[in-house]
Amino acid sequence: PGTARHCATARGSAARASRRRMAAPRRGAFGGLPERPADGFPAEAICAELEAMVHKGRWPGFAVCAFTGERGQFDRCVLSHCTGKADLKRRCPMTQETIVRLYSMTKAFIGVGILRLVDRGVLRLDDPAYHHLPEPIAERFRHPRVAREASEATQPAKEPITVRQLLTHTSGMGSDIAVGLDALTRKRGRYERFYEGLTSAVDEGRIRSLQDFVEQLSTVPLWQHPGREFYYSYGYDVLGFILEHESGLPLDEFLRKEVFRPLGMSDTGFVVPKGKARRLAQLYRHTKARRFGADGSKAELRPVDSKFVEGRHCEVFSGGGCVGSRDGGLTSTLRDYSKFLVTLFNRGVVPGTKRRLFSEASAKLVLQNHCAAVAGCTPSGKPRIYAHNRIGVGLNLAGEMQLDGCEPDDNRAWFDGVPGLIQWGGAATTFYKYQVVNGRPLLLIFFTQVLPQDDGRACSAAFARMRDWAGSLPPLPRKRATKKQPDA
Repeated sequence: PGTARHCATARGSAARASRRRMAAPRRGAFGGLPERPADGFPAEAICAELEAMVHKGRWPGFAVCAFTGERGQFDRCVLSHCTGKADLKRRCPMTQETIVRLYSMTKAFIGVGILRLVDRGVLRLDDPAYHHLPEPIAERFRHPRVAREASEATQPAKEPITVRQLLTHTSGMGSDIAVGLDALTRKRGRYERFYEGLTSAVDEGRIRSLQDFVEQLSTVPLWQHPGREFYYSYGYDVLGFILEHESGLPLDEFLRKEVFRPLGMSDTGFVVPKGKARRLAQLYRHTKARRFGADGSKAELRPVDSKFVEGRHCEVFSGGGCVGSRDGGLTSTLRDYSKFLVTLFNRGVVPGTKRRLFSEASAKLVLQNHCAAVAGCTPSGKPRIYAHNRIGVGLNLAGEMQLDGCEPDDNRAWFDGVPGLIQWGGAATTFYKYQVVNGRPLLLIFFTQVLPQDDGRACSAAFARMRDWAGSLPPLPRKRATKKQPDA
């Protein structure tokens, strides 16, 4: 017992010393910005909130970073920290260069790709999607069919699907449940069964390209008329194919040319090269189910197979993040992804440069509540459509928006109810949270690789520390309007 207490004390002292070293960021660049501290920033408390989940055995390890600045613009990285393992069996540490599966966090790249085409006048958000699709897919999007309730019959849709509806999951399209990700937590409903054949066809290699996937998808009836209601969907996979069709490039090459190379993102892609395979984190499932190798009584981390390494990868590049049971979507590192998000929330300005990834006009579109743009607002000013059909939650091109009236989850888990928060996450417990408080932008990015997606309680508690810090500081004066500069 005495030895156990001594070891626990030693581990606690080592953890506190590690957090103190981390609290003063190394000199250098992260997310394209200098790493330097901010007075009173609660780096140690943030890491303590997150490290508790590793000590409980809920996560094998994690990588996290945080940014802030002044007058709405990021100017520094105030936290970059890694702890635990990326692979428990091989005892590989989690680092800023560990490659992770993004799953749904792929979507923001597709949104930016669409903005690149908007800037060039190739499309507009309210264009009918069929304007930007080849035949015979275009004809099916021009005259979509809607499934009748409690019947195998269909009826004509009241209007064609628009690009903006695809961006907001309001197209009337649905999706399968990705059984390898959702596992025991969900079962297919009637509309999800519409797409069961698509999932199995991807898993079995019968669908081998994004075009084939969208062509098969276009034969499935909608569950609802376009523009009427939110339903999580394959809309971003259709948008990914629109990017392919309009650019003449495969989706991976389009994103590499338009986003990854301009931002210096060398470790992001749909396929992990064999030479980088050892840097890919092991995917785990936190479960007590015997079917996944646990003992049936106590939850533990069990390894999960996935197909992302070159030569054994999903051939359908998913703009939405997953088109098979658990495969598809981009992989990235904390260092790469932070460059992207800092640019996104810095209104398209590439950190450390005067270059823009997208125009100032498109920067306004990034943060707009597009659910309200799809269906408008009631006379009282409330949107007619909410994301997840949850009052007070909107959707922009970066993720979910907490609006006035957003009710928090129990224990303030993922949705904490604070208006102004923008957030999004991936199925393997990756996430980001962004908000401007007292004129100071705050961004927290977190990566681990655990299924099913965490309830977000620890991450929300960590971000609340950042929000409280910024809220305790005096408000910054608003930046004076300056003469508009031409886009670089």
